[in-house]
Amino acid sequence: MTFWQPYPDRNGSGIFRLTVRPEACVGPDHNSQFFMGGVAFATAISALEAQFQAPLLWSNIQFLSQGRLGDEIQIEITKRGGGKTIHQVGAIVTAGDRLLQTVQGALGRRSSDYESRFLTAPRVRPPQECEEKAPDAFAQPGNLLDQFERRTALQNDESGREDLWFRPKFPTDISAGLLAIMADFLLGAHTRTRGGTSLDNTLRIHALKPTAWVLNQVQLQSIKDGVVHGTVHQFAEDGTLLSSGSQTGLLPKR
Repeated sequence: MTFWQPYPDRNGSGIFRLTVRPEACVGPDHNSQFFMGGVAFATAISALEAQFQAPLLWSNIQFLSQGRLGDEIQIEITKRGGGKTIHQVGAIVTAGDRLLQTVQGALGRRSSDYESRFLTAPRVRPPQECEEKAPDAFAQPGNLLDQFERRTALQNDESGREDLWFRPKFPTDISAGLLAIMADFLLGAHTRTRGGTSLDNTLRIHALKPTAWVLNQVQLQSIKDGVVHGTVHQFAEDGTLLSSGSQTGLLPKR
């Protein structure tokens, strides 16, 4: 079981729980470890997929407050619409009486004889030829940033672009939850946005294909009035488009 996988409170109740472990956290020191937003998103996605026994199509999470190391997290799921094959859903994530996040999305699949993907992967150096990403200020031994190897293929502040390879250091399959965690590193794409605060995160799944490395192609659109907007596309090593995401964040206080 992964560190973001919740367990059901009771079969069919729509309530799931998770105790926040060090691997799910980031923070500047041992006493300031908080529940990483991307892991919270992965936890909610995993709960939704388990509840409806269906794959994620898209989801959005709004970050309202931060969980902390050791918190008991509760995810309460509701079905809001849909039909026989598609579920329109929502969830609230809490820790005690604190509302942490609200989530919405859709799950399921519909059969079709037509399939195509129109976005192609950028031409970049393979991960083995790229330098490791510089240490993060929120990295501590055993926390989330210790769970991934990250290698920089491209980083350019002038264009707001970063191409970053990710490889989990732990055995796991490619899943919507795993992609949500890696996509949440969008604010690391620019030297002025690192250490910022995410307001939201959106993820759309195109394919789940086995791959050792995942390439995050981040493109920031703007930084203005202390706010940054950006998008991310995630690709397998063979160029398969896995997911697309977007995020709005606040710059760190200087």
